[in-house]
Amino acid sequence: MSRYHYVYLILATLVLGPVASAEEHIAQPFVGVTLRGLFLDDPRPLTIWVAEIDLTADGISFLVTPGNGDPNGSEAGDPNAETTRQTTLEFLKEQNAQLAINATFFGMSARDTDNLGLVVSAGEWVSPFREDWPSFNISSDNQASIVRGKHDTYQVTSRSQHENLYNAVTGSDQIVTNSKATTGRREFSTALHPRTAIGYTADKKLILATVDGRQPGVSEGMSLLELASLMLRFGSVQALNLDGGGSTTMVIADPEPRVLNTPSSKNKAGECGVLRKNGTNLAVFARRNPSYQRTAPVLRRANRGQAEQAVWSD
Repeated sequence: MSRYHYVYLILATLVLGPVASAEEHIAQPFVGVTLRGLFLDDPRPLTIWVAEIDLTADGISFLVTPGNGDPNGSEAGDPNAETTRQTTLEFLKEQNAQLAINATFFGMSARDTDNLGLVVSAGEWVSPFREDWPSFNISSDNQASIVRGKHDTYQVTSRSQHENLYNAVTGSDQIVTNSKATTGRREFSTALHPRTAIGYTADKKLILATVDGRQPGVSEGMSLLELASLMLRFGSVQALNLDGGGSTTMVIADPEPRVLNTPSSKNKAGECGVLRKNGTNLAVFARRNPSYQRTAPVLRRANRGQAEQAVWSD
């Protein structure tokens, strides 16, 4: 058994209880990026994707969805319609990025939307702080930190010595604080949902994770405590819960752009996998790993034939 297989079985046991079976895929498609897929059958079916990004690796950079030119800027309380919604896959293609996930919670009533909390794109403020909601910032020199604030002021709550608001998104909860799980007991925290999380480690790695949910027999979601345990298992010292549910998406271009997970939104036939247009997404830019060769995808049949998902073969 490889070291990574051992880590995953320990992860599954500690986060979710005794595990009868687990399947794992690992790849390094880009310099400084390790991508892992975990497929569990017990104690409930789960599909998990985790990207570990070395913030010090050559060629690594990021971009949050830019604003759409709203003239009201960060003025509090007005309907800014700050960003134009697009799917995570559309954003990845538009920016020629290598990896991307969905990010900040947002209003879903229109194509142009407001975002629930701080959004900063390449140094340009798009949306102001939401009081009591934590934000995640990646500075221009790839220093990750948690920040909090009110409207156009902010306070750094990490130990980063190189703070500047450059690419920032906001989550509903800080699920890991100083290497400890910090989740509440409200229904949103304890219910099983599709989840998206972002965190960073002490050795300067960014952790991005998606967990599929609302797909009985295929992938049934996690609580926030389980999500925190997942992020802790990958070494996160600080981590946030980002927008989840039907927004949860992770995409890659290796080199063909494609969706890794199976979003929970359904088409008219009741089939999951419909991509939601999100208010913000986070793109990762990285250099191609010259030794990576994506072979023909293998079909993984989840939960003994109830669903199929194409993944790479190692």
